[in-house]
Amino acid sequence: MAAKKRFVRSRTNRLVGGVLGGIAEYFNWNANLLRLIYVLVSLAIPTHGILGLLVYVVVMTFMPLDDSRPVGGPSLGDLFRGGTRAAQDSGRKVIHDVTEQDIKNHHKDGE
Repeated sequence: MAAKKRFVRSRTNRLVGGVLGGIAEYFNWNANLLRLIYVLVSLAIPTHGILGLLVYVVVMTFMPLDDSRPVGGPSLGDLFRGGTRAAQDSGRKVIHDVTEQDIKNHHKDGE
């Protein structure tokens, strides 16, 4: 039997709270296009900006977080932290148990 779709905030497709990413995953829409439409509609009329932000916060508060997938993917916070998670996921190798040794270079030291 196919897994039932759930209306949850996304852990992998998120910039702020994962609300619009979760909605886009539920309906199989493009999340970036949905974000753009949401911002444009929220800012179309001056009072809708505050209302749009309020609606987002309320939905983020009551919409459950997706627990079926592992945490991952870049988020808006990565922009301010220097992309720490994105750098770890880039396929770079981590070398453990490496010791440094000073090598005397007689030409540089003037000896």
